[in-house]
Amino acid sequence: MQNKRLAFIFSMLWVLSAALAGCMSRPGQGELAASAAAGDVVVDLPAVVLGYDEQGQISLDGLDLSALGVDLSALARTPAQIAAVQAAGIDSAFVNLAPTGIDLYADGQPMLSLDWDAASIESLGAVLGIAGIDNADSLAKVLPLLSNMSLGIAMTFPGAGENLELVAPAADRAALVQKAQEASVAVLGELGVPPFVTGLLGALGPLTIRYEATGVGTLEGLGMIANFLPPDALAGLNLNADQMAQVAELGIQSVNVQTTPEGLAVTLNGAPLPLIRWDDGQMANLVALGLDGGVLSAMTGVDAGALDALRQLGKFAPLLQTTPLNISVVFPG
Repeated sequence: MQNKRLAFIFSMLWVLSAALAGCMSRPGQGELAASAAAGDVVVDLPAVVLGYDEQGQISLDGLDLSALGVDLSALARTPAQIAAVQAAGIDSAFVNLAPTGIDLYADGQPMLSLDWDAASIESLGAVLGIAGIDNADSLAKVLPLLSNMSLGIAMTFPGAGENLELVAPAADRAALVQKAQEASVAVLGELGVPPFVTGLLGALGPLTIRYEATGVGTLEGLGMIANFLPPDALAGLNLNADQMAQVAELGIQSVNVQTTPEGLAVTLNGAPLPLIRWDDGQMANLVALGLDGGVLSAMTGVDAGALDALRQLGKFAPLLQTTPLNISVVFPG
């Protein structure tokens, strides 16, 4: 029995040594551990590097993990997914998890950033339940642990060099704002809306869409903007009986959306959700690298077609970035 225990311990040490061999330093590594109080339980690790070959098979720093009894087949990708990122000339993807949020990168460029704190993490757990996510209750119990975790996962694709830049230096934010403004004008042109309308929208105070029990919605606070809308424009706000019943079943009482220079802030039933940041060019990179470059499909394993909804978000993001809005949707109690 003692020999078996020793063999097990040595096996675990072997696996751990192999894992650490496939790690590299990452931004923010060690900060959580350094700030932790005595007795606190935290997880603060370097980035694990997962390497993909042309067939989508995965290895840890070139090691055959199956020989160690480690099965990472669930992380395997299709040759087509790997070929897509190769065609786009992308070498790596990186997920950086910290107590303050999570960031997704492609070749060092930020694609998606969520900022959170203890309150917004708790609210995120409630959203999982509202969205009907499987095992939402269990996930909600695990989410608070994110406040005590700091780790990263890097994915390298065929042809990547040894000196990877997981996070590139921050871009010039003034230049990013200028690009967002130009893109916003282009989006308005496609919609047939005069550019000066965004100025009117930005000058508005808070807007409220208030629903009656019948599903009829009224828009409060629109002011003179209403003069530029077609007569039936607001009819699209109305919800049918089934939709109202679903809202009531999900327990949704109110939703507030605010656009800020930093990102998109959403509040559900008065509880703030993680902030979706866009001040470092995330939305443009999300489309160019994440969607067009195939990185999101390679990172998540989800078919590229299933991510098309994000493309619409990326298309209208410049308009949201450059137009300060504060919109509340209120349902009958």
